[in-house]
Amino acid sequence: MMNEAADVIVIGAGVAGLAAARLLAGEGVRVLVLEARSRIGGRIWTAHNVDGIPVEMGAEFIHGRPRAIFDLVEAGELEVAESNGVQWVQSNDHLQRGDDFFAGIQNILEKMDDHGPDRSFASHLDECSGIDDAAKLWGLEYIEGFHGALAERISMHSLVRSKRAEGKIDGHRSFRFLHGYESLLKVFTNALPPKLVTIRLNTAVRAIRWSERQVSVEAKTETGPVEFTAGMALITLPLGVLQAPPEAPGAVRFDPELEDKASAMALLYMGQTIRVSMIFRDKWWERIATADSGQGAFRDLGFVHSHQEWFPTWWTPGGSSPVLTGWAASRRGERLSRRDVMFIKDKALESLASIFGVRKLTLEPELLSWHVHDWQSDPYSRGSYSYEGVGGEGAQAELAAPVAETLYFAGEATDCEGNHATVHGAIATGERAAREIIAALDARIR
Repeated sequence: MMNEAADVIVIGAGVAGLAAARLLAGEGVRVLVLEARSRIGGRIWTAHNVDGIPVEMGAEFIHGRPRAIFDLVEAGELEVAESNGVQWVQSNDHLQRGDDFFAGIQNILEKMDDHGPDRSFASHLDECSGIDDAAKLWGLEYIEGFHGALAERISMHSLVRSKRAEGKIDGHRSFRFLHGYESLLKVFTNALPPKLVTIRLNTAVRAIRWSERQVSVEAKTETGPVEFTAGMALITLPLGVLQAPPEAPGAVRFDPELEDKASAMALLYMGQTIRVSMIFRDKWWERIATADSGQGAFRDLGFVHSHQEWFPTWWTPGGSSPVLTGWAASRRGERLSRRDVMFIKDKALESLASIFGVRKLTLEPELLSWHVHDWQSDPYSRGSYSYEGVGGEGAQAELAAPVAETLYFAGEATDCEGNHATVHGAIATGERAAREIIAALDARIR
């Protein structure tokens, strides 16, 4: 078995791992990054259709103006655009402008607090007085859709912390990378000195054997098994992979087991989402007339919200791109997961046809290409992003805590500041873990 050594092994080449590698290399640390996939980025993945239109298979939005991302945007001179389209809502089978769509939802969210015992968002909804059932249903759709979570499971205390964190970064605003999220990845890779950082793709870690200040990592590659050794390892595996039983595809076995992390992982969950991006010949929705606004009402379309059975939420990046992206989360995402891709395409077109009041048969010839990836059945992610269950306060910090100055942990599920489930949260955790490692290395030298 081939053996390769480094000072620190980083497991996972998502943004947490790349951010950590950049900081570690800046201190002269030799870093080996192991990635199971044939690409870097983890749950950031930009595909391109035949016309070169960037299509996000994973993360798409920058939520707010977090310095963790915008410092990189400035350093790399990346192009971003704010999402400013009009909100539309389907009500009684008709589309109407939703200029005040979030007002009712905001009223529900403002009633949340983190005083007293934690409870689920579903319980909070039941206890909300003075809110009609229609507004409560939209509140349910919003929380389950945005977080990919079950309302009866997600912690209200965690939602309050997330709301506070969003308030610090203008979280009500959102942005997109004009050339795809992959442009952010290039800023990271361009900053990695090849003499200090090596990235091994198609290297699926199977086992991590560790003792104090010594780590041995066994991995499977296209040419056979490989072993890597280092004094420390930084684990950036998604929560779903950490939670997977040892015999499951993509699972990683720890020897000794991570007993100190078991209680934390029992209180954290992976959200379930399915997104489908449909690229059409042109922006056919701009030719549709509405009773209130006439033809062209959807020229400034941003989002459409509905209670559709399969894909209730749709958005378009705006500009000249004839792209509509459908979003199915929580229960809907779970029902669509592991389905045949043609089934997903069919349900997406059905939802679009129902929302815009057109015949499905007229949409099919207009469809040039479509893109979908089931992150739940992907063995190297096992879900979209994490959320905290009731009573889970402190679980993220517990998951993030180093073990024996040997194993360190990063990734969005280890964020303790209310930024979990975000790209900027993942970046921040990678930088935090790198600083922990640097401090430990400095202490050893002294």
